[in-house]
Amino acid sequence: MLNPIFTPAELDNITRRAHAPAFRPAIERLRREAAEFAAMKLAVPERPGGYYHDFICPEHGVELRFDPHQPAKHHCPVDEARFEGEKFDNAWRWFVNHHLAEHALRLAVLWQAEGNDAHRETVRSILLGYAARYAFYATCDRTGQNPGVATYTTLDESVWSIPLAWAYSLIADTLSEPERATIVNQLFVPAAEHLQRRRYGAIHNFTCWHNAAIATIGRIAGRADFVAFALEGEMGQRSQLREGMLGDGLWFEGSMSYHFYSVWALLMSALVFRHDERTEITSNPAVRKSLLAPIACAYPDGTLPATNDCWYFTSVLGECCHGVPPAPDFYEIAHALYGEPAFATVLQAAYEKQPRDSVYALIFGTDRVPPLATPARRSVNLRESGLAILRPTPGVDLLLKYGPHGGHHGHPDKLSLTGWSDGWRFSPDLGTPGYGVKSLETWYRQTLSHNTVLLDGESQAWGHGTIERFDDAVAIATVAWEGVQFRRAVQARPEYFVDVFEVECTAPRGIDWIYHNAGTLSSDAPGRSSATPAGGAAYQHLADVREHPPTRATAWEWRDGAHGLRLWTPGAAAEQLFTGTSPANPPAVRHGFVLRRRHGTRTAFVSVFHPFRELPLVQDVEFRDDGGVIVRLADRIDHWTAATLAGRL
Repeated sequence: MLNPIFTPAELDNITRRAHAPAFRPAIERLRREAAEFAAMKLAVPERPGGYYHDFICPEHGVELRFDPHQPAKHHCPVDEARFEGEKFDNAWRWFVNHHLAEHALRLAVLWQAEGNDAHRETVRSILLGYAARYAFYATCDRTGQNPGVATYTTLDESVWSIPLAWAYSLIADTLSEPERATIVNQLFVPAAEHLQRRRYGAIHNFTCWHNAAIATIGRIAGRADFVAFALEGEMGQRSQLREGMLGDGLWFEGSMSYHFYSVWALLMSALVFRHDERTEITSNPAVRKSLLAPIACAYPDGTLPATNDCWYFTSVLGECCHGVPPAPDFYEIAHALYGEPAFATVLQAAYEKQPRDSVYALIFGTDRVPPLATPARRSVNLRESGLAILRPTPGVDLLLKYGPHGGHHGHPDKLSLTGWSDGWRFSPDLGTPGYGVKSLETWYRQTLSHNTVLLDGESQAWGHGTIERFDDAVAIATVAWEGVQFRRAVQARPEYFVDVFEVECTAPRGIDWIYHNAGTLSSDAPGRSSATPAGGAAYQHLADVREHPPTRATAWEWRDGAHGLRLWTPGAAAEQLFTGTSPANPPAVRHGFVLRRRHGTRTAFVSVFHPFRELPLVQDVEFRDDGGVIVRLADRIDHWTAATLAGRL
């Protein structure tokens, strides 16, 4: 069987849909990409590729511009700064490998659709070129852990090898027997054997990709032992689904982009394993739930909270992670596999903004995406992942993060609070700007960059909180470490939300409550320029610091274009009160922050937040001596007792 990856129906889809008006955008895109690839004039590189994250501007946190004709000159797209040297040149070859693999697949599909033999010949030369060089790649020195052969890591090796294997599967019956033997035995089998030897021995996104590549190569090489190793072996895909996918459907690392990254590998495996009912995994409920979970977390515009090491751009309607297709391609495959209405709704929303033109829609998608009504958005608590999302109105999301740390890609931000309102990420989780950014460890992976509390100026320890109460308008969560307990109660009304953050310690501690918001911060509170508050390494990133008298209630206001947010804080004599700016994502953008510093064993920070557009609806907030709060709006007055504020009534 020379084409073991694709079913006859899928091969028929490619040829039949090449002439169907509904799929004309996909064919036109393939033609356009073929022309763009030809203009790149890329060849199989003489040496292995480098580390993708080295191709990031350390100042602006953005990907450098890839110029296929300039292997030794690289520029930042923000300020045209030039970067040279082996590190950047090696990373440039990461892009060469990526383009060669992805375009090999697309050219093979276009050949299948239209029969242009020049495309098939290009795929053949790419495959034979890598087969000729693969043994030499293995002799090259490596500096990183988990080294690949053609690529920097075994993770890259897996991602790179799958589209090459798919491309081979499409053209294999046009190759001579010696050519097939060369490609399989000198490229694919050695790659799978290397991945077997180096497979990451844990529940991890690396391992999902290793398994997917080994299984895919097993199919095209006729190696049942590879397939069994990748599915049933220790840390095989069944184990990854059972132990890595949490009960609510999200991947355990707590990052939306790593979730999609892992799920794509699992989907690639599902397509390989479906040929035999003994190896089929699409019926595993975890696969379907893994595709539903991001939809439950998405903001109305499709973007997702950038929790933990998540790319800030991640969305269910567009790009979701580097190295994998956009999220609609996930849902093309998912809708074809399951017929789930929620998946069709995502596709419908995506194609209102962009054409249905992907190669995955062409091969796997249904002939037509049915029009469906968008379901009402409700508050949701993903208990195993520890994400409580309040939706007091259709245009507002408030996320209280309390769950497991997430391993290496987790951030120490228990009980952090983030928000979205009317198209504005008013107080976002910053995620990651890229691992090559110099402030990654000192800022983005520190507690201070999140909206929560830290003690003695140092980041929180790893922790796992629990939800105490959750309904459509209330989220209360707690987390405890030795000698410390945090409790946060967030209660939402359509126009505003109140927040009470309680801290209890067995010994006196310095207690910092911090809140960052997009836009320019102002208030009528007097203040003076101040030194940066004392604290750990993260505090060096605070700038424009001012200290304010804490003895009176204060209204703080951020403005960001037409959007705004007001924050009211009570007076507190035993408090230091600071404002300033802090890095956003990318780091050149600054957000305004309010930092409230206290010292003691027990305290509670009470706040009222009001996001708005153009004009605020909340007119005033009064903090009473008995701990209650009065919120005045144009049409009503809301009274909160101290017990109600804390969620104890």
